[in-house]
Amino acid sequence: MSIEPSTITPRSHGLWGATAVSAPETVTLRGSAQAEIAIIGAGFTGLSAALHLTAQGHEVAVIDAGAIGQGCSGRNGGQVNPGWKLDPNEIARHYEGAWADSALHLAKSAVPALSDLVRSEGLDCDFIENGYVQGAVGARGLASINQRTAQWIEHGIDAEVLSRAATADLLGTHAYSGAMVHSQGGNLHPLSYARELARVVLARGGQIFTSTPAIKAQRGANDGWVVHTASGTLESRKLLIATNGYTDGFWPGLAQAVVSVASALSATEPLPEAVASSILPGLHSVSETRRIQVYYRMTVDGRFVIGGRGATFGRAEDSTTAPIRAIAERYFPALKGAKWNHDWAGTVAITWDHAPKLMALDEGVFAGMGFNGRGVAMATAMGGQLARAVRGEATDLPITDLYRTPFHAFRKLGVFSTVLRGRMLDRLDQQA
Repeated sequence: MSIEPSTITPRSHGLWGATAVSAPETVTLRGSAQAEIAIIGAGFTGLSAALHLTAQGHEVAVIDAGAIGQGCSGRNGGQVNPGWKLDPNEIARHYEGAWADSALHLAKSAVPALSDLVRSEGLDCDFIENGYVQGAVGARGLASINQRTAQWIEHGIDAEVLSRAATADLLGTHAYSGAMVHSQGGNLHPLSYARELARVVLARGGQIFTSTPAIKAQRGANDGWVVHTASGTLESRKLLIATNGYTDGFWPGLAQAVVSVASALSATEPLPEAVASSILPGLHSVSETRRIQVYYRMTVDGRFVIGGRGATFGRAEDSTTAPIRAIAERYFPALKGAKWNHDWAGTVAITWDHAPKLMALDEGVFAGMGFNGRGVAMATAMGGQLARAVRGEATDLPITDLYRTPFHAFRKLGVFSTVLRGRMLDRLDQQA
């Protein structure tokens, strides 16, 4: 095998591509390779699974069509948000019996587990653990954060609701009627986090092949699997698929488990100290109760980063960031005149019922995906679930057959209508 370092161009991953820690050296798979467990996808989920498995002495090989963190793991806003798209009581209703308790445990433990991982492994990823803030817009938004806060408290997690004035003091904006402050959460440099996970996997003896698109999987000898790539083959006893919003036709039907939705982001250059100190002085990560929301944060070097819904049709990477920049300047007038020098986009994976999917696709083949915009902590946790599943251990989520999204063929029209309706209702909430 020849060494061909795989790199990420700064523009493809915006600010993160320009400022991440160096990627560990990886190679393109040429010829044949073997491992006990093959993992498709070198993002948070796949690398987390590899980390768990190598720690338990398993031979692991991870392959990715691009570089480490090529997909949304290296493109997201870096917000370490607690919980799921579903609120705690909705999680309990979604599952039955003991699964409700274990799923809630997974939701409540994802952020603390990520925090323990970052600190125990010494991951260099600018991790700040300062809680999570959700801004409320109008009466609907206030009702939403009040019931959400009550549920988290009921389930043993500290959270509180701030008044309009206290919210403005905390965030430096008057955009909200109030806010929920959740004790779990924070933010990090997502591409650095992915690269640091890969560094640990390699240090433990795992293999990582980049610039190695997986084309198909076939049954091999001794009931194992052969993954055919563009330039070679990878033989393994078992197979994990961790491709989330970048799932393609590698495994027939798997792309129908989720709907990929574009998210676009923009970042400023480092702001003058007087400006930077007036915006999110506690460096909190913020999202909103709007149906079509923006999310934003400050970085440790004084840049403002904001993200929101990207293009519904066409390539995610072609999404315009003008609308989210305009919102940023409306929320924080001090940003007017700031230089925005990074634009980028990626795709997140949405599920029909807003719950993640842990699936058994064949004997010894498992997939985990569908984080609904909460992917940093959830994807890391899903890696642990996949590691348990492939070892035959009990998981916190039920393992189902291949999940197929209803009316998946019409997903783009569904996203378009959902966005249009959401924006109309959000405008009405603002006026109420």
